[in-house]
Amino acid sequence: MKIYSIAPDGNEAADLEPARYFNLAIKQIEEIEEWLRTTNEPAQALLVHIDILIYLSKKYPEMAIRRIKKLNIPMIKNTFDDWYERVNLKIPKQFREGIKNSADSLFRELDEIS
Repeated sequence: MKIYSIAPDGNEAADLEPARYFNLAIKQIEEIEEWLRTTNEPAQALLVHIDILIYLSKKYPEMAIRRIKKLNIPMIKNTFDDWYERVNLKIPKQFREGIKNSADSLFRELDEIS
């Protein structure tokens, strides 16, 4: 096994391990996006998974560029926006605008990475 730095992923056995987390985040985003297409529930986990993906992307930017290209970001954003329009009146009023603004900000960050 070759060791090439002091970083936790600085060896041949670990250098691709972050890809597993990227793949998991992408899988979660895709599954939740599919669920959001039809649900009328005011609950969703999409934004937290996008937030985690962005966080990982800051730590591993080269890997992020390759992995995030697998996501259809415009479609996911449209699905979120459609979901939000369907359920926004079920969201407590004091949180509605903040949730929408947070989503818009996360999607902008995601676009900047890809």
